[in-house]
Amino acid sequence: MKNFFTSILRPVILFSLGISLVFACQKINPFEGVDLTVNSNIYKAPILIEFVDANSNSTTLPKDLTVTISGPNKDLVLNDQGGKDFKVAGNLLSLVLAENVNPSESAPVEFTVSVKGPNYAPTNYTITIVDFLSSTYRVALTNLSALPDGVKSVAKTTSLATGETIVIPASTDKPEVAKITIPAGTQVKDETGAIINATSVNSNIIQYGTGTEDAFNSFPNEGEANTVKFKDGTTDEASFITAGFVDIEMTAGGKSVKSFSKPLDMSLSLHPDLVNPDTEEPVQVGDQIPVFSYNRDKDEWTEEDDATITKDANGNLIANFKVPHLSTWTIAWKYKGKTCGSKTYTVSIKSNIRNSTSRYYATVSYIKSGRARYTKRYPSFKISNSTTVKFKAKKVPKGYSTRIVVYRSNGVVIGSSTFNACINKKIGLTVNVPEVVVPPNTPDDAAETESDAVKVNLDFTAACTNKSVNIKPTVWVKLVDASGVEQLVNVVEGKATLGMKKNVKYTITTTYDGTNYSGEVTISNGTATIVSSVGLTGSFPVNPTSGEVDATLVYPLNSCK
Repeated sequence: MKNFFTSILRPVILFSLGISLVFACQKINPFEGVDLTVNSNIYKAPILIEFVDANSNSTTLPKDLTVTISGPNKDLVLNDQGGKDFKVAGNLLSLVLAENVNPSESAPVEFTVSVKGPNYAPTNYTITIVDFLSSTYRVALTNLSALPDGVKSVAKTTSLATGETIVIPASTDKPEVAKITIPAGTQVKDETGAIINATSVNSNIIQYGTGTEDAFNSFPNEGEANTVKFKDGTTDEASFITAGFVDIEMTAGGKSVKSFSKPLDMSLSLHPDLVNPDTEEPVQVGDQIPVFSYNRDKDEWTEEDDATITKDANGNLIANFKVPHLSTWTIAWKYKGKTCGSKTYTVSIKSNIRNSTSRYYATVSYIKSGRARYTKRYPSFKISNSTTVKFKAKKVPKGYSTRIVVYRSNGVVIGSSTFNACINKKIGLTVNVPEVVVPPNTPDDAAETESDAVKVNLDFTAACTNKSVNIKPTVWVKLVDASGVEQLVNVVEGKATLGMKKNVKYTITTTYDGTNYSGEVTISNGTATIVSSVGLTGSFPVNPTSGEVDATLVYPLNSCK
């Protein structure tokens, strides 16, 4: 950002010096008291990452998170000030690409975001950018104090002399059982391979089932692997359909355990409804499922073995395998060489919705033999008539169909389309929301109708407090209404358009340079202003002729360079 302001201000400064020489004898400064307003969009492809709780019933948001950026194109990724200090503001991370980057389908920009925070299991998320459009991503984090449905954990202290079988039992939302056996006399080792002098080991184990969306979507990178080392000696990318995964962490003598003198024995039972995607039949005794371990630091999977499916004494299907070192372990079908690459699905929407308030979400599923194998959810799906939405998919599996479904916030389907997954498809989708007859005295924020949504034209300014410069920023804005429904809006050069409802309280939050600026506003028929402000001020006057709202918002910047 320093270079940006230097490049923008240099001609202004030189011009100022020239004018100053002309007027030197008269001691006149023609620029005194005049602010300079500049745009801050020299960077490309604005990216907003929203970190959320993997538990879909949770009302809390992750906080105090730290991130690192890695991957093949990490040097092209910057924060929204053009630097490399990646700060998460609350649960939001704003990124951009360097100004000299030209991402495309044939030359994508790919990088991995690694995130960790207090009481959350660390995870990785890989992003691929193929154009200059703004994009949003939602990364689910496992809250260790409020686990998602289909996920269970256990903490144990085990004597290394006697060993132990640690069991994560079945539950109503997780019929699978995990058993991890530490053999008697096992010695534990640190990351250098040295024996840790300890008599006991502390284990924290999280098991993820496959019967719930929360658990299934917690798989690292949503089932997409950028680097996989296969047993045949090759290294490639792949897609996974997991049959279950377990994250294991252990400490001994105050040190992190990385490996063992004797491998641990792992037994995972399978979900009774699990289908083998290779045969399209229920999993049977004798089926083999590859076993993979995950190096989170390198964002790298290794194919370790094959697990042959057997039955336990209770008739449950189980997979047994060895665990010689610690990481995330999964049994999963791989799709090495069975993808048709990255695809873009462009959806042209016809709708009776005038100004979207984002009471919608969309899912993109890959379907085979009538069953959805991969499903990705796109929250805060904005709809209005004549809009175009792009869904970008990578490592699309061959032989599948794609189904895009649009839902209301209450889960009612209001539009869908199914087509061949392996083509860059342009489709038309009709999404009509029936008008709802609202009973008398119903609170406005409870009404699902869009008829009272008004168009709001946002005009943002960042006022530098350390110099007479105003910036028309390219930033992200999160708008949350009284019922908790949110919109994520990209403001470009200080301008954005969105839909808001009258007489509904909204919380507006903008994120810049790792800081959140927020306030509350309720639009009526007159002029509303920001209240309960944390650094954000502004007004929302309703135009009596057009009915639109021309809103102005200002927040201070202390770091203009």
